[in-house]
Amino acid sequence: MYAIESGIVELLVKHNCVVIPGFGGFIGKKISAQVDLENGLVFPPSKQFLFNVNLIENDGLLVHYLASKSAISFQIAEKHIVQHVNEWQEELAAGRPVIIRQLGSLQRNSTGILEFTQDTFSNLLLQSFGLRELAFVPAIEEEIPVKIIEINKTKKPHHLWKYAAAACILPIAFYSFWLPTQTNVLQSKVISLSDFNPFKGRMKALYEENKSFSFLLDTKQGEEKITIQPTESDSISNYIFDEYTVFPVRNEKEKSLPGKKSLKSSNKSNNLINVIAPKRAKFKVVVGCFSKMSNVEKFKQKLKADGFDAAHEKFGTLFRVVISSTDTLSVATDMIDLSRQKGYKGWLLKK
Repeated sequence: MYAIESGIVELLVKHNCVVIPGFGGFIGKKISAQVDLENGLVFPPSKQFLFNVNLIENDGLLVHYLASKSAISFQIAEKHIVQHVNEWQEELAAGRPVIIRQLGSLQRNSTGILEFTQDTFSNLLLQSFGLRELAFVPAIEEEIPVKIIEINKTKKPHHLWKYAAAACILPIAFYSFWLPTQTNVLQSKVISLSDFNPFKGRMKALYEENKSFSFLLDTKQGEEKITIQPTESDSISNYIFDEYTVFPVRNEKEKSLPGKKSLKSSNKSNNLINVIAPKRAKFKVVVGCFSKMSNVEKFKQKLKADGFDAAHEKFGTLFRVVISSTDTLSVATDMIDLSRQKGYKGWLLKK
């Protein structure tokens, strides 16, 4: 007959719980590796066991294992376990311990409670089976003397925060006055980097002198070609009003004609001259921004009444009203001056 003690130990290597019918059960739990710094020992992972007297129901694990090892029937193995348990109970009643090799010992204390003491020399964890503790020499920490040097430093009051505050407040105060009074930020609701440059001057208008200027005039009866010739006391220049309109203007020598010039012909008078300019211009003169189209149309009618051929363009959720689109900076600045003479706050948009 195969020994019950050997069967219990072998089953505890593979299982965490083994019940001895009518006697109690062993419960195992994995313990991680431990280091004993004082004694210089490293203990491998192991299995810790507890004995529970309440686990007495037969789960068939131990009986089936003994039956297969001894080549006997299940009933005979069960009777053999009952007989062996009775012998253990007699030993414990007599005050003698029950020793299970490689597992530990069972013994009743003075109050009659059954106590289990595990064998610390045996490791029943399958992953660490056969491993022993490892001895090492603990490192000795050297104490390095630390020399403390006291430095008496007279702290001087720092005034850097005053300079930092002044450096922040002065630009803010300057541009709070500059932007609303010297630029068109409040009217256009658009700000550019050039608005922050107080040294940027305005360029005066420059006219390109032509010896003659010919164009086609659209009338209700058809087209009529008109040619303007300069005289001894003046010259002819091209004045770009917007991206769709260019005016030939007659400049008196050594004088600059402010504003627009109306053109009259011998056959037709007071007809608007429309010359198609490039669709994309470098500079645009903007006089207003609106969110509603009805306000845009009213503003355009007012501009046309003052002599400006205004157009609008959409950017984002707003509509921008433009009175000039040109590739020449001087033409754009002249148009800004003209719009301000009429009471509008025109500003330059650079593409």
